[in-house]
Amino acid sequence: MSQRKGKVFMAFGKANESVEGTPFKKYIGIAPVFVLAVNPTKVELEKLYNTTLEKDLEYIGISKQGDVEMPYAKVDFIVKTDPEKSNGIELATKVTFFLNKEWKYNKDKTKIQVINKYGESTWLSIEDAKNKTIPENLSWFDGEDFRPAYVGEEELTGFLKAYLNIPQKSYRDKKGVIHTLPNPSDAEARLENVENYFKGDFKELQGIPALMPNNKVKVMFGIKTTDDNKQYQAVYTKKFLKNVITDYSKIDEEMMKGKEAGANPTTEFLACDLKEYGVEATTFTAPGTATETEAKGWF
Repeated sequence: MSQRKGKVFMAFGKANESVEGTPFKKYIGIAPVFVLAVNPTKVELEKLYNTTLEKDLEYIGISKQGDVEMPYAKVDFIVKTDPEKSNGIELATKVTFFLNKEWKYNKDKTKIQVINKYGESTWLSIEDAKNKTIPENLSWFDGEDFRPAYVGEEELTGFLKAYLNIPQKSYRDKKGVIHTLPNPSDAEARLENVENYFKGDFKELQGIPALMPNNKVKVMFGIKTTDDNKQYQAVYTKKFLKNVITDYSKIDEEMMKGKEAGANPTTEFLACDLKEYGVEATTFTAPGTATETEAKGWF
Protein backbone atom coordinates (compact mmCIF):
# COMPACT_ATOMS: atom_id res chain seq x y z
CA MET A 1 0.00 0.00 0.00
CA SER A 2 1.34 3.49 -0.89
CA GLN A 3 0.22 7.03 -0.09
CA ARG A 4 0.33 10.05 -2.48
CA LYS A 5 -1.09 13.55 -1.85
CA GLY A 6 -3.46 12.28 0.84
CA LYS A 7 -4.73 9.40 -1.29
CA VAL A 8 -4.24 5.74 -0.54
CA PHE A 9 -3.27 3.32 -3.34
CA MET A 10 -3.43 -0.48 -2.85
CA ALA A 11 -2.11 -3.16 -5.18
CA PHE A 12 -4.71 -5.78 -6.16
CA GLY A 13 -4.94 -8.27 -8.98
CA LYS A 14 -7.75 -8.36 -11.53
CA ALA A 15 -11.16 -8.05 -9.92
CA ASN A 16 -13.68 -10.84 -10.55
CA GLU A 17 -17.40 -11.03 -10.07
CA SER A 18 -18.37 -12.56 -6.74
CA VAL A 19 -20.60 -15.63 -7.01
CA GLU A 20 -22.17 -18.06 -4.58
CA GLY A 21 -20.12 -21.21 -3.91
CA THR A 22 -21.59 -24.47 -5.12
CA PRO A 23 -22.73 -26.41 -2.03
CA PHE A 24 -21.42 -29.93 -1.73
CA LYS A 25 -24.36 -32.29 -1.61
CA LYS A 26 -24.26 -34.84 1.17
CA TYR A 27 -26.42 -37.90 1.66
CA ILE A 28 -27.66 -39.99 4.55
CA GLY A 29 -29.32 -43.40 4.67
CA ILE A 30 -28.86 -46.85 3.14
CA ALA A 31 -28.32 -47.62 -0.54
CA PRO A 32 -27.21 -50.52 -2.73
CA VAL A 33 -23.80 -49.94 -4.32
CA PHE A 34 -21.73 -51.53 -7.05
CA VAL A 35 -18.04 -52.19 -6.39
CA LEU A 36 -15.99 -50.59 -9.17
CA ALA A 37 -12.46 -51.31 -7.97
CA VAL A 38 -10.33 -52.37 -5.02
CA ASN A 39 -7.20 -50.37 -4.19
CA PRO A 40 -6.90 -48.89 -7.69
CA THR A 41 -3.75 -47.21 -8.97
CA LYS A 42 -3.62 -43.43 -9.21
CA VAL A 43 -4.33 -43.58 -12.95
CA GLU A 44 -7.25 -45.97 -12.46
CA LEU A 45 -8.80 -43.80 -9.74
CA GLU A 46 -8.40 -40.63 -11.81
CA LYS A 47 -10.29 -42.34 -14.61
CA LEU A 48 -13.05 -43.55 -12.28
CA TYR A 49 -13.50 -40.12 -10.68
CA ASN A 50 -12.77 -38.17 -13.89
CA THR A 51 -10.33 -35.96 -12.04
CA THR A 52 -6.62 -35.37 -11.44
CA LEU A 53 -4.99 -36.40 -8.18
CA GLU A 54 -1.96 -34.61 -6.79
CA LYS A 55 -0.49 -37.44 -4.73
CA ASP A 56 0.21 -41.10 -5.35
CA LEU A 57 -1.98 -43.57 -3.49
CA GLU A 58 -0.57 -45.41 -0.49
CA TYR A 59 -2.18 -48.55 0.83
CA ILE A 60 0.40 -49.74 3.35
CA GLY A 61 2.33 -48.01 6.08
CA ILE A 62 3.53 -48.01 9.66
CA SER A 63 1.52 -46.54 12.51
CA LYS A 64 2.85 -45.80 15.98
CA GLN A 65 1.05 -46.98 19.10
CA GLY A 66 3.16 -45.48 21.84
CA ASP A 67 6.65 -46.82 21.31
CA VAL A 68 5.39 -49.72 19.20
CA GLU A 69 5.45 -49.51 15.40
CA MET A 70 2.61 -51.41 13.74
CA PRO A 71 2.41 -52.27 10.03
CA TYR A 72 -1.03 -51.63 8.58
CA ALA A 73 -2.83 -52.15 5.28
CA LYS A 74 -5.64 -50.01 3.91
CA VAL A 75 -8.30 -51.54 1.67
CA ASP A 76 -10.38 -49.08 -0.40
CA PHE A 77 -13.47 -50.36 -2.20
CA ILE A 78 -14.49 -47.74 -4.76
CA VAL A 79 -18.29 -47.91 -4.87
CA LYS A 80 -21.13 -46.23 -6.72
CA THR A 81 -24.80 -46.19 -5.86
CA ASP A 82 -27.42 -47.71 -8.13
CA PRO A 83 -29.52 -44.57 -8.85
CA GLU A 84 -32.56 -46.63 -9.88
CA LYS A 85 -32.67 -48.07 -6.35
CA SER A 86 -31.40 -44.97 -4.53
CA ASN A 87 -34.03 -42.30 -5.23
CA GLY A 88 -32.13 -41.23 -8.34
CA ILE A 89 -29.00 -40.40 -6.33
CA GLU A 90 -25.65 -41.03 -7.99
CA LEU A 91 -22.91 -41.12 -5.40
CA ALA A 92 -19.38 -42.39 -5.97
CA THR A 93 -17.22 -42.80 -2.89
CA LYS A 94 -15.13 -45.39 -1.10
CA VAL A 95 -15.58 -47.88 1.72
CA THR A 96 -12.31 -48.12 3.64
CA PHE A 97 -10.98 -50.79 5.99
CA PHE A 98 -7.77 -50.71 8.00
CA LEU A 99 -6.06 -53.94 9.03
CA ASN A 100 -3.23 -54.10 11.55
CA LYS A 101 -0.56 -56.76 11.45
CA GLU A 102 -1.52 -58.09 14.86
CA TRP A 103 -4.09 -60.45 16.33
CA LYS A 104 -7.19 -58.89 17.87
CA TYR A 105 -7.36 -59.20 21.66
CA ASN A 106 -9.78 -57.84 24.23
CA LYS A 107 -8.60 -54.98 26.47
CA ASP A 108 -6.93 -57.09 29.15
CA LYS A 109 -5.68 -59.64 26.58
CA THR A 110 -7.41 -62.55 28.28
CA LYS A 111 -9.32 -63.38 25.09
CA ILE A 112 -8.52 -63.45 21.42
CA GLN A 113 -10.84 -63.10 18.43
CA VAL A 114 -10.83 -66.10 16.10
CA ILE A 115 -12.31 -66.64 12.65
CA ASN A 116 -13.25 -69.89 10.94
CA LYS A 117 -13.40 -70.87 7.28
CA TYR A 118 -17.01 -69.66 7.05
CA GLY A 119 -16.05 -66.12 8.04
CA GLU A 120 -17.66 -66.53 11.47
CA SER A 121 -15.92 -64.75 14.34
CA THR A 122 -16.03 -65.21 18.11
CA TRP A 123 -13.93 -64.68 21.23
CA LEU A 124 -12.04 -67.47 22.97
CA SER A 125 -9.88 -67.57 26.04
CA ILE A 126 -6.19 -67.75 25.22
CA GLU A 127 -6.10 -71.30 26.57
CA ASP A 128 -9.08 -72.46 24.48
CA ALA A 129 -7.59 -70.87 21.38
CA LYS A 130 -4.25 -72.62 21.89
CA ASN A 131 -5.95 -75.96 22.56
CA LYS A 132 -8.43 -75.54 19.69
CA THR A 133 -11.28 -76.00 22.18
CA ILE A 134 -14.78 -74.60 21.64
CA PRO A 135 -16.87 -74.10 24.82
CA GLU A 136 -20.39 -75.55 24.90
CA ASN A 137 -21.98 -72.09 24.91
CA LEU A 138 -20.35 -71.45 21.52
CA SER A 139 -21.66 -74.59 19.84
CA TRP A 140 -22.86 -72.49 16.89
CA PHE A 141 -19.23 -71.71 16.00
CA ASP A 142 -17.68 -74.29 13.69
CA GLY A 143 -14.33 -75.10 15.25
CA GLU A 144 -13.09 -77.50 12.59
CA ASP A 145 -10.68 -74.96 11.13
CA PHE A 146 -10.14 -71.59 12.78
CA ARG A 147 -7.27 -69.18 13.41
CA PRO A 148 -6.70 -65.85 15.20
CA ALA A 149 -8.23 -62.86 13.41
CA TYR A 150 -6.28 -59.76 12.45
CA VAL A 151 -7.45 -56.37 13.71
CA GLY A 152 -9.97 -55.18 11.09
CA GLU A 153 -10.45 -58.59 9.46
CA GLU A 154 -13.93 -59.19 10.88
CA GLU A 155 -15.35 -56.02 9.29
CA LEU A 156 -13.67 -56.63 5.93
CA THR A 157 -14.95 -60.21 5.84
CA GLY A 158 -18.48 -59.03 6.69
CA PHE A 159 -18.44 -56.63 3.75
CA LEU A 160 -17.26 -59.32 1.34
CA LYS A 161 -19.85 -61.85 2.54
CA ALA A 162 -22.65 -59.34 2.00
CA TYR A 163 -21.31 -58.19 -1.37
CA LEU A 164 -20.72 -61.70 -2.73
CA ASN A 165 -24.03 -62.92 -1.27
CA ILE A 166 -22.32 -65.77 0.60
CA PRO A 167 -24.94 -67.96 2.32
CA GLN A 168 -24.87 -68.85 6.01
CA LYS A 169 -23.73 -72.38 6.76
CA SER A 170 -26.82 -72.87 8.93
CA TYR A 171 -29.76 -70.93 10.29
CA ARG A 172 -32.46 -71.36 12.93
CA ASP A 173 -36.08 -71.08 11.78
CA LYS A 174 -38.98 -69.60 13.76
CA LYS A 175 -39.60 -72.94 15.47
CA GLY A 176 -36.01 -73.13 16.67
CA VAL A 177 -35.04 -75.87 14.24
CA ILE A 178 -31.51 -75.55 12.84
CA HIS A 179 -31.14 -76.09 9.08
CA THR A 180 -27.75 -76.73 7.53
CA LEU A 181 -26.70 -75.85 3.99
CA PRO A 182 -26.63 -79.01 1.79
CA ASN A 183 -23.15 -78.08 0.57
CA PRO A 184 -21.37 -76.27 3.45
CA SER A 185 -18.42 -75.38 1.22
CA ASP A 186 -20.71 -72.84 -0.50
CA ALA A 187 -20.58 -70.85 2.73
CA GLU A 188 -16.79 -70.64 3.00
CA ALA A 189 -15.66 -67.04 3.34
CA ARG A 190 -12.24 -66.52 4.86
CA LEU A 191 -9.33 -64.46 3.59
CA GLU A 192 -6.27 -66.65 3.18
CA ASN A 193 -3.58 -64.16 2.15
CA VAL A 194 -3.90 -61.33 4.66
CA GLU A 195 -0.16 -61.40 5.32
CA ASN A 196 0.39 -60.32 1.70
CA TYR A 197 -1.67 -57.15 2.23
CA PHE A 198 1.00 -55.72 4.53
CA LYS A 199 3.48 -56.16 1.66
CA GLY A 200 1.22 -54.25 -0.75
CA ASP A 201 -0.10 -57.36 -2.52
CA PHE A 202 -3.91 -57.13 -2.75
CA LYS A 203 -4.46 -59.51 -5.65
CA GLU A 204 -6.75 -61.67 -3.51
CA LEU A 205 -9.20 -58.76 -3.35
CA GLN A 206 -8.63 -56.89 -6.60
CA GLY A 207 -10.12 -59.58 -8.81
CA ILE A 208 -13.45 -59.52 -6.99
CA PRO A 209 -15.24 -56.75 -8.97
CA ALA A 210 -14.62 -58.56 -12.26
CA LEU A 211 -15.84 -61.81 -10.69
CA MET A 212 -19.29 -60.43 -9.80
CA PRO A 213 -19.66 -57.06 -11.62
CA ASN A 214 -23.44 -56.91 -11.22
CA ASN A 215 -23.52 -57.67 -7.50
CA LYS A 216 -24.55 -54.97 -5.06
CA VAL A 217 -24.19 -54.56 -1.31
CA LYS A 218 -26.21 -52.21 0.87
CA VAL A 219 -24.17 -49.59 2.70
CA MET A 220 -25.17 -47.10 5.39
CA PHE A 221 -24.04 -43.55 4.63
CA GLY A 222 -23.77 -40.79 7.20
CA ILE A 223 -22.41 -37.31 7.86
CA LYS A 224 -19.34 -36.67 10.01
CA THR A 225 -18.93 -33.24 11.60
CA THR A 226 -15.42 -32.12 12.60
CA ASP A 227 -14.43 -29.91 15.53
CA ASP A 228 -14.30 -26.89 13.21
CA ASN A 229 -17.87 -27.66 12.05
CA LYS A 230 -16.97 -29.02 8.63
CA GLN A 231 -19.04 -31.91 7.34
CA TYR A 232 -17.95 -34.91 5.32
CA GLN A 233 -19.59 -37.96 3.78
CA ALA A 234 -19.03 -41.03 5.96
CA VAL A 235 -19.68 -44.78 5.72
CA TYR A 236 -20.66 -47.14 8.53
CA THR A 237 -18.22 -50.06 8.37
CA LYS A 238 -19.32 -52.33 11.23
CA LYS A 239 -22.16 -53.99 9.35
CA PHE A 240 -23.42 -54.31 5.77
CA LEU A 241 -26.54 -55.81 4.22
CA LYS A 242 -27.00 -58.17 1.32
CA ASN A 243 -28.81 -56.54 -1.57
CA VAL A 244 -31.90 -58.72 -1.06
CA ILE A 245 -32.50 -57.41 2.47
CA THR A 246 -35.05 -54.61 2.87
CA ASP A 247 -35.38 -54.65 6.65
CA TYR A 248 -32.87 -52.17 8.09
CA SER A 249 -33.57 -52.92 11.75
CA LYS A 250 -30.49 -55.08 12.34
CA ILE A 251 -27.98 -52.58 10.99
CA ASP A 252 -29.80 -49.82 12.87
CA GLU A 253 -29.61 -51.83 16.10
CA GLU A 254 -25.89 -52.49 15.59
CA MET A 255 -25.19 -48.83 14.87
CA MET A 256 -27.17 -47.58 17.89
CA LYS A 257 -25.46 -50.09 20.18
CA GLY A 258 -22.11 -48.75 19.04
CA LYS A 259 -23.27 -45.17 19.61
CA GLU A 260 -24.21 -46.03 23.19
CA ALA A 261 -20.72 -47.45 23.68
CA GLY A 262 -19.12 -44.25 22.38
CA ALA A 263 -18.49 -45.17 18.74
CA ASN A 264 -18.88 -42.57 15.96
CA PRO A 265 -19.71 -39.72 18.38
CA THR A 266 -19.58 -37.00 15.71
CA THR A 267 -21.22 -38.91 12.87
CA GLU A 268 -24.94 -39.06 12.11
CA PHE A 269 -26.42 -42.19 10.55
CA LEU A 270 -30.01 -42.94 9.66
CA ALA A 271 -31.56 -46.31 8.80
CA CYS A 272 -33.74 -45.18 5.89
CA ASP A 273 -33.55 -45.18 2.13
CA LEU A 274 -30.80 -42.87 0.89
CA LYS A 275 -31.75 -39.18 0.68
CA GLU A 276 -30.08 -35.79 0.54
CA TYR A 277 -28.89 -34.63 3.94
CA GLY A 278 -30.66 -31.61 5.38
CA VAL A 279 -32.45 -30.31 8.44
CA GLU A 280 -35.20 -32.87 8.08
CA ALA A 281 -32.64 -35.70 8.07
CA THR A 282 -31.69 -34.98 11.68
CA THR A 283 -35.20 -35.66 13.00
CA PHE A 284 -35.06 -39.14 14.49
CA THR A 285 -38.67 -39.47 15.62
CA ALA A 286 -39.52 -41.44 12.50
CA PRO A 287 -36.56 -43.62 11.49
CA GLY A 288 -38.29 -44.77 8.33
CA THR A 289 -37.00 -48.33 8.34
CA ALA A 290 -38.51 -50.71 5.84
CA THR A 291 -41.30 -53.00 7.04
CA GLU A 292 -40.47 -56.13 5.07
CA THR A 293 -38.63 -58.84 6.96
CA GLU A 294 -35.30 -60.29 5.95
CA ALA A 295 -35.54 -63.04 3.37
CA LYS A 296 -35.31 -66.50 4.89
CA GLY A 297 -33.51 -69.57 3.66
CA TRP A 298 -29.96 -69.27 2.47
CA PHE A 299 -29.86 -65.47 2.03
